[in-house]
Amino acid sequence: MKKLAIVCGGPSSEMKAPFNDEDYDIWVLGNRCGNYPRFDRIFEIHDDLSEHDERYAKWLAEKKIPMVVGEKFPIKADHIIVFPYEESINLFGSLYLTSSPAMMLCLAIMHGYEHVELYGVDLAIEDSEYFWQRPCMEAWIGFARGRGLDVVLHELSPVCKADYVEGRASGGKPDFAKAPFTENEFIGLAERHSGKMEGYKKNIRELTDRIHGHEGARQAYINLARTARAVEAGNDIQTLDVTVSQDKL
Repeated sequence: MKKLAIVCGGPSSEMKAPFNDEDYDIWVLGNRCGNYPRFDRIFEIHDDLSEHDERYAKWLAEKKIPMVVGEKFPIKADHIIVFPYEESINLFGSLYLTSSPAMMLCLAIMHGYEHVELYGVDLAIEDSEYFWQRPCMEAWIGFARGRGLDVVLHELSPVCKADYVEGRASGGKPDFAKAPFTENEFIGLAERHSGKMEGYKKNIRELTDRIHGHEGARQAYINLARTARAVEAGNDIQTLDVTVSQDKL
């Protein structure tokens, strides 16, 4: 049986994936792959990579791990393929792909996996995740199961779950007095954002260092330009300080 673990960045179960079980292929997100001991395919389907370091795409490509990317990924290589959007339409009936996990499950169906486990797929808190991405993911899960795939969500994932059944308690409506998240879930989400903040701070430090380096080079070239101008004018130049002081006269 072909087994696959799709691993995304949700805090509930991300690190519970079967990284040490060779019976599973492991598919991961590009921005998370530095956290895992093993993976067999990387997904980076975003056209806009501006939130990452400028070396991000090269860093992913140099891993020489099979990659699935968007149409505008800046690097071409034999181990990098563009996600098959047209094939997904033929498979599902429409272009309904609002999240990377949905695209990963779509490709798993195309590749003939029989057993797929989802880890770190929460889609629970941010507007885009809950309102746009979660319904799509649940649609693809139902679609895959309808085709005979054994799709398993980790028990901590809120996907494909609800706290009420229409027509039963609370007059058929959710009990809004009940907290939708536990303390540990909120802590996990807070830690996730703390990790992103640390990454951005690191990027700021790196960019600041680069700015200082370029500023030093800029000043050096300005001074050299002044020296060249003085030489071209026939001045007898002995030191750079003299050149700079003469230029300012």
